[in-house]
Amino acid sequence: MSIEGLPICSRNEVSEFLEDELLPKWQKGNPTLFRIEPEHVDARIEKTVESVIANNGTYVTGERVAINSRPDALPMAAEIGNVLEKLGHKTCIIYDLLGDPPSLNKLMTGLPNRKSLEQVVGQYEALVDFAQHWMRPYATPHSEPNRKEKEAVVAFTEVVMKGISKLNEKREKGEIKSQDVIGFPVEHEAKRLGLSLSEWEPVLYRAMGITRNELDKEIDKTGYVKVLGEAYAGKTLRIVRKGDYVVNLTMKVKDRPIFKDVGRVGYNTICGKYFERITNIPPGEICMAPVEDSVNGEFYTKIPQVTERGKMEGVHIVFRNGRVVKATADKGEEVLCYYTGLAKPETTAKKAVYEGQNTIAELGIGMNPVLDFEKVTGNPLIDEKMKGIHIATGTNIMLGGKTPGAIGGIAVDHWDFMVGKIDEIITL
Repeated sequence: MSIEGLPICSRNEVSEFLEDELLPKWQKGNPTLFRIEPEHVDARIEKTVESVIANNGTYVTGERVAINSRPDALPMAAEIGNVLEKLGHKTCIIYDLLGDPPSLNKLMTGLPNRKSLEQVVGQYEALVDFAQHWMRPYATPHSEPNRKEKEAVVAFTEVVMKGISKLNEKREKGEIKSQDVIGFPVEHEAKRLGLSLSEWEPVLYRAMGITRNELDKEIDKTGYVKVLGEAYAGKTLRIVRKGDYVVNLTMKVKDRPIFKDVGRVGYNTICGKYFERITNIPPGEICMAPVEDSVNGEFYTKIPQVTERGKMEGVHIVFRNGRVVKATADKGEEVLCYYTGLAKPETTAKKAVYEGQNTIAELGIGMNPVLDFEKVTGNPLIDEKMKGIHIATGTNIMLGGKTPGAIGGIAVDHWDFMVGKIDEIITL
C-alpha cells in the first residue's frame, strides 16, 4: 500500500475511526497505519508553525513532508499540514500509535498473527522514502500505561524502529533536509508546572517562537562560550552539583562540535563545524557529544523522566569510561535499564543495540530564557531547554559522535535524562 493509499480521518474522529475502521482490519490480519487530514485549528498555532518553518531555513515549495504525530499533539500536526499545503508542499500526517497505549494494546491483542506486522514496517519504510522533511509534533501520553499496554508499546516499538531505521542515514546524506521535533502545550504537562493550560499555552508558544538573536544573546550572557572553547581545545570539563542530588562528572569534548540550538538548520556551532539538520522546538540549548570513553562520575536527579515505556523517578546513573556501569531508580528501573543498555538482550541482534544505548551520547545545557522553571513538564523536548543540564545515552552520530542511529537494521534509542540546575561547569 502506498502512503497516499493509507486510510484517513479527521483529528476529531480518531476514537470512532480506531474502533469502527482500523480494529476490524487488524482483526483480519491486515494491520495498517492511518493518516490525519490537515486542517486549520487555531490562529496561535498557525502563527507558531509559520515562525518555526521560516526560522528552519530549508523548506522549499513543492517538497514532501512526513508528519509523524503523537496523539496529544494532533492539533499541532493538523495545523502544520494546513500551513505547509498552503505553501505548496505535499504532506502526510501519520497517527503515532506508540503515544496511544490503550488503543495500540487493543489492536495488537486483536491481531491474529504478529508476522503480519511486517506490513506496518513496510509502511514506515515508505513514509521515510516519501519524506524530504520529517516532522514530529510531540506531547507525552496523558496517562501511565498498564502492564499489558507497556508490553504492546515495547513490541510495536520494534516495528517502528525497524521501519524508520534508515531515517538517520537519509538525513545524514541530506536526503532528509530537516528533522523537526515540535512541542505542543497540553494540560497534563502544564499541571506538572503548577499551571493551567490557559496559563501554559502563551508561555510555550513564546518559547517556541523565540528568535535566533535572542538565543545568541542568552548564550553569550552565561560565560559558557569561554569554558566550552577551552574544553574543545583539550581541557577536561567538570560538572558539579552539591546537596542531596549530587552531580560529579568529568568528560572531554576535544574536537567535538559544540552546538547552539537556535531552531535553524545549518552550521550552528560555538566550536567546530558540523551541518546540523535536526531542530527541536522550542529551541534553546547548547549540546555536544562527549568523547565516548572519557566520561566518568555520577549524577542523581529528582526530576521524573516520562517515556512511552513508563515513568522513571529517583534516577541515579554511574559512568565509567563512558559506559553506564550502574543505573538505579526509585520507580521504573526496568525502563531505566532499557534506555541505559543494561537490559538483557532479547535477541543476538539487540546485544549491539543495547551496547550503543549503554554509551554516553550527549551533554546538553538548557538556554531558553522563557523556560526558567524549577519544575518540569515531563516532556523532554521542552524540559531539555529549561535552565539546567541533561545527560543522554544512546545514538549521537547526529551530534558528531560515534554511536550510530541503527545497528543491524534496528534503531538505537537516544534518551535525555533531565538532571536540572547545577552549581558549576569548569575546566581542569
